Amino acid sequence: MLAQRVFLFLLAGFASAFAQNRSSHLINRTSVQSGALFQYWSTSARDERLQEFVVPLVVHYAPNERFSLSLLNTPTQARYYGSNNTASLFAFSDTRLASALILGEEHGVLNFGLSFPSGLTQLDPAKELPVAEKVTSHALALPTSYFGGGVEASAGLALALQSGEWVLGLSMSGIYHGSFTPIAGSAKYQPGPELGFALGFDRVLGERHRLFGDVSYTWYGKDKSEGQKIFQSDGKLALSLASVLHYSSWQIAWLVQNNFKRTSPFALSTSYSISYGNEFEISTEWARKYAKNNAWLALAALRAHAANDEGRGKATIFVFGPGWRGQVSAPLQLQTSAQLALGKLNDTKLWGVEVNIGLVYLISK
Repeated sequence: MLAQRVFLFLLAGFASAFAQNRSSHLINRTSVQSGALFQYWSTSARDERLQEFVVPLVVHYAPNERFSLSLLNTPTQARYYGSNNTASLFAFSDTRLASALILGEEHGVLNFGLSFPSGLTQLDPAKELPVAEKVTSHALALPTSYFGGGVEASAGLALALQSGEWVLGLSMSGIYHGSFTPIAGSAKYQPGPELGFALGFDRVLGERHRLFGDVSYTWYGKDKSEGQKIFQSDGKLALSLASVLHYSSWQIAWLVQNNFKRTSPFALSTSYSISYGNEFEISTEWARKYAKNNAWLALAALRAHAANDEGRGKATIFVFGPGWRGQVSAPLQLQTSAQLALGKLNDTKLWGVEVNIGLVYLISK
């Protein structure tokens, strides 16, 4: 049943009931999670630089193995240095309350969520908007790309059936977005509702190998400005395939994802590009285990993004670096990594670094 439970949470994550900061509640123990993430990007000529520092905060309550409740926020400091201007902001994100309930004999997971508007809205067009636009880049994959909106409510259901070594699953989800003012002096904006669907599989291949994947589709309703319908984005079609291989003291995992060309459901400014080209990404993690719960990591990823309809967003970026994860003490777990990125974005050479420290303090057994 463990493989089926894990797959249910993975499938629920693929068709997540939240558009931002997705989480699948894999930890079934009460815990406090935090850490620090830092990313820095620069063009080769250093005429543009972008940095972001994030301290994620998560309180995860699991009174039993069937139910969990999480409270999440991501305080963020972001700064952009351009050739003619500098912009920065510091803000909490919207506060998210999310729950997960296992149904029956672990054949289903029901998710509910509420997002409360504690994040930054009514952005200053000169001092905050330039950096808020830059951090939305999918190719740069910054930890926080969305700061604040209106009230959001969501629900999702994932179902799975195990037959021999196969687990097949289906998930459905929906989101309602409230209205907010994105830029100071602008009209109130309300993103349209979302409906998500996913089909997935999980296959155990022998004693050491596991393969799983999914296809998902998200439908977006019409956005509104001052109550008037103004725009409806294309649906989002995505594919993913992943594998985990255990061999002696090694664990090798890889993930391939492809988001097909589409129009984004929301942009911070009408002057900023609101469409995306095809986005292909592959990532891998090699873990060399030692002791009981510790491992050295080798991480690598490739992002190959095509240009959108406006000719922007084309990117090829390679990311690589070492990491470590393990148990510092009986209740405290740590994962850390440092990665270097090299590539091009919109035909401009750039490089970046990412440092990640993640802490999980387990409260219950």
